[in-house]
Amino acid sequence: MRGLTSSTRFSSTAMEVRVDSISNLSVCLSTVLWRGDAAIVGAKEAIALLRARGKKVIFVVPGQGIPAVVDDIVTSASACAAYLKKTNVQGKVYVVGEAGLATEVSAQGFENFGLQDNGKTSLPHPFQVDPSVGAVVIGLDRDPTYPTDGAILPGGGACVAALQTAVGREPDAIIGKPNQALLQTILSTHSLDPSRTCMVGDRLSTDIEFGRRGGLYTLLVMTGCTSYEEKAAIADEFQRPDFFVEDVNVLNLLAATST
Repeated sequence: MRGLTSSTRFSSTAMEVRVDSISNLSVCLSTVLWRGDAAIVGAKEAIALLRARGKKVIFVVPGQGIPAVVDDIVTSASACAAYLKKTNVQGKVYVVGEAGLATEVSAQGFENFGLQDNGKTSLPHPFQVDPSVGAVVIGLDRDPTYPTDGAILPGGGACVAALQTAVGREPDAIIGKPNQALLQTILSTHSLDPSRTCMVGDRLSTDIEFGRRGGLYTLLVMTGCTSYEEKAAIADEFQRPDFFVEDVNVLNLLAATST
């Protein structure tokens, strides 16, 4: 791991040097390129700029308004389903999440259910436990919050923590960031060199740690849940980004001033 004492604000000089030395970017879409239902100003242009410079851009989650093809996208949902298959889970899978997760689990050959319970506020009586359930999938990471439309909402990690408290033990696996199994899937699927790849994200404990533990360069974007106070008080070296920018539109502005 590179030893860092502080993070560097991206400048036009740093951009030219680093962009030239990086071949690939792995981008977390949430609050980096879009927030709520709207793309962040300059996001589409920033991705076009990077591609025009010959950079391969991999999206961790697809976002609205950003052109992408299936081969550009790696999701925690697909990695989770692959993990269930690899670990030879037997029986049905109960899914607490969205339709995309259930689709990926089905694609691996698992009978699954649970979506029909979304939105329910009461339990059936008597409550019956299904002994044929071999796994419960709840969320994909430990993000405690999800910023959207100027508000901070509970994230998937809040649901995971609630269930963990109820059952009295840690989850058997956390597939999403910063789990390195997901990163290895990205690197191997796209034949990426970690030393020439940069992880772009907004959260220190998932996005930045994900990249740092895997030997990637890291760029923190300040349009998400990380405050400048939190960035200044980083104690875990795995969560210290190489660079930071206010938002992705800065890349467009820096490129314009460096030409």
